[in-house]
Amino acid sequence: MKQITILIAFFFTLIHPLSAQKVGLVLSGGGAKGAAHLGVIKALEENGIPIDYITGTSAGAIVGSLYAMGYTPEEMLELMLSKEFSYWQSGTVEEKYIYYFKEPYPTPEFAHFSIDMSDSLQIKASFLPQSLINPIQMNQAFMALFSQATAKAGWNFDNLFVPFRCVASDIYTKKAIVFKNGDLGDAVRASMTFPFFFQPIWKDSVPLFDGGIYDNFPVNPMKDAFHPDFIFGSVVAGGNNKPSSNAYSQLETMIMQKTDYDVPEDEGMMIKFNFPNVSLLDFQKSKELMDIGYKRTMSIIDSIKQRVPRRVSLDSLNMRRKVYKENLPPLIFQNIYVTGVSESQRKYIESQLHRDINREFSMEEFKRAYFKMLTYSKIKEIMPHAVYNRKEKKFDLYLDVKMKEEVSVGFGGNVSSHQANQLYLGLGYQYLGRFAADVNTNFQVGNSFSGVMLNGRVYLQSRIPSYVNWQGVYSERRFSESQSLFYEDVVPSFIKQKELYMKLKLGFAFLTKAKAEIGFAYGQLNDYYLQTSKVAFPDASFDRSRYDLFSGSLSIEQNSLDSKQFPISGRQQFVIAQYVTGIEKYQPSANKSLKEPFEQTTHSWLQMKGRWLWYQHLNNLFNMGYLAEMVISSKNLMNNYTSSVLQAPAFTPTPHSKIVFNEAFRANQYVAVGVSPILKFSKLLHLRLDMYGFAPLYEIKKRVIPINDTYIGVPYYGKFLHSFDYMGEAALVLQLPFLSISLYANGYSYPSKNFNVGLNIGYLIFNPKMLD
Repeated sequence: MKQITILIAFFFTLIHPLSAQKVGLVLSGGGAKGAAHLGVIKALEENGIPIDYITGTSAGAIVGSLYAMGYTPEEMLELMLSKEFSYWQSGTVEEKYIYYFKEPYPTPEFAHFSIDMSDSLQIKASFLPQSLINPIQMNQAFMALFSQATAKAGWNFDNLFVPFRCVASDIYTKKAIVFKNGDLGDAVRASMTFPFFFQPIWKDSVPLFDGGIYDNFPVNPMKDAFHPDFIFGSVVAGGNNKPSSNAYSQLETMIMQKTDYDVPEDEGMMIKFNFPNVSLLDFQKSKELMDIGYKRTMSIIDSIKQRVPRRVSLDSLNMRRKVYKENLPPLIFQNIYVTGVSESQRKYIESQLHRDINREFSMEEFKRAYFKMLTYSKIKEIMPHAVYNRKEKKFDLYLDVKMKEEVSVGFGGNVSSHQANQLYLGLGYQYLGRFAADVNTNFQVGNSFSGVMLNGRVYLQSRIPSYVNWQGVYSERRFSESQSLFYEDVVPSFIKQKELYMKLKLGFAFLTKAKAEIGFAYGQLNDYYLQTSKVAFPDASFDRSRYDLFSGSLSIEQNSLDSKQFPISGRQQFVIAQYVTGIEKYQPSANKSLKEPFEQTTHSWLQMKGRWLWYQHLNNLFNMGYLAEMVISSKNLMNNYTSSVLQAPAFTPTPHSKIVFNEAFRANQYVAVGVSPILKFSKLLHLRLDMYGFAPLYEIKKRVIPINDTYIGVPYYGKFLHSFDYMGEAALVLQLPFLSISLYANGYSYPSKNFNVGLNIGYLIFNPKMLD
């Protein structure tokens, strides 16, 4: 009997007289505070108050559009609290979509500008990102979310489940733009684009921004479009007139024009909320805000009922929703059309897409191909739109692709209170046409490291994604005479290492998140050092060890870390096997005038290195990092102790450990483990404690032998797992989108009382070594 009653009520709503009272709901902007609108809608629905029309700005446009597509308040809340929604608002790419195969080698760059070769060498400055939040997620997510409703409505917002309008701002003509048709996703995106946070949507060659700039409470668009008999307004903006130290609040005050948050009493009612402690992106508070919106609306529901005598039962409303959703066209794609690029670029992009997706494909298949295409360094942005083909009953996919300027110039490095001041300059050229290629060179100079690297990569159009990469590197590392580097007698007081090598690699995509590389390298390594610190430094004359080496390698690596320095999420795993052969030439300082080396030795060895790093999300406040690293090798000891330690693999898990020479953390075979508890104060600021233990399988030890007027350290292996050392570092890290700032304090078990405190601004990332 109940089902018959519901059906009668449902059909009655379809043939209800046009003269019946019509109700319009107006939702203000306000960022995450807009979640209170969900509670307002829930209270109205449960009490049979009809919502015949809906208008919204910014957050109100998001809630209003979802309601206009048939979402219930509970479904909207579920969406706002979902992981997917957090990815959209942060621009973070889920680990399963990270395609590491095309990722370039990390550099210490934190600012760049571009040179557009196609426009008379016009220089386009780009020292800061166009928006604080990367649009990579939102571009595809809004298409997936709104395309079906757009198709069913025939691009007319009057034909949605509930007729809808939203407002955006044209800052050039300084007026509000009301969307009544077109792509629903673009309309909502334009309405919520808060300046500097989100990238704007362009319409008719004009960027559109948050509608709240000129009309944050669209009562007039409601009247002009729908002429309702009763207007109910929900306001979550304004009401806080006190000055705020919050950067978003200050920016909002500067940008937003004065809005009249009012519904005339003879035209309707409104409810106002004040949430001074909720910021733009605090969507994790959505449940709490929805409950407040519900309770506040229920407190005045009797007054609303007196003004709105008409009722719509929740059962009949849900029946209408069900019918509406069942008639949405399935989001299945058929044809791909690429625009915004040259003919050769279009063909290349389409060929790569069709390699990954079939004639007909789902949104999930497109997402994987979409994120994969964006790993090409030449592609700046892909804006997808789905257009429904009513004849084929499938969607055609239109991709508006924006390319990066051809030449990029990057600046970076590190400013430090310690001995790690570095300057970095990078030049890059990207090509995408009949094939894809990158050519990059960088220069770095500083008191710890100087070097130059030339790198080129050509992507092959093979069935398995692959590339050929060649690399030429010259590097010079210096461990200075700073007091913090004067250890005991057994530790060299000054060291300089030089590398010059060429490397050729053939890379393959390995599964989804990893890559495999086969590499060959030839180079010359030179070490300059003292075998004792009992020498007056200005008068010191250094021994020299030279290595002419050839190596072949096979590696597999996966990396989804969220930052190139001080990550707090993601994982990194790699294993590399190398065969190395070559000649060691040793020349003591006493024989430096001789052209030939004093001693020459041939070396050949196999070496394997594995590393596993994982950052686990525990809760909203804490993450935990875990590290394990191991090296095994058949490498023999070199001519003397110092050269043996210098050429041994080093365990350097922290930025500071990369710039100091500490023989206690070097060995030809070792195991190392670490844990990193992390306290997250915000998305940008965290406190971390990195603790590591290091155990050489066989410690490199030395026996000092006096020869003439000097000392020679003869190396030998100690007992199996006979020593253990540790290091720890506490760091307060501010991780900006383009820069890392860290205040740190650390200590090492060797030498004793080795503690350091410092400040780093930038990145300590050096050129790769010949032997990884």
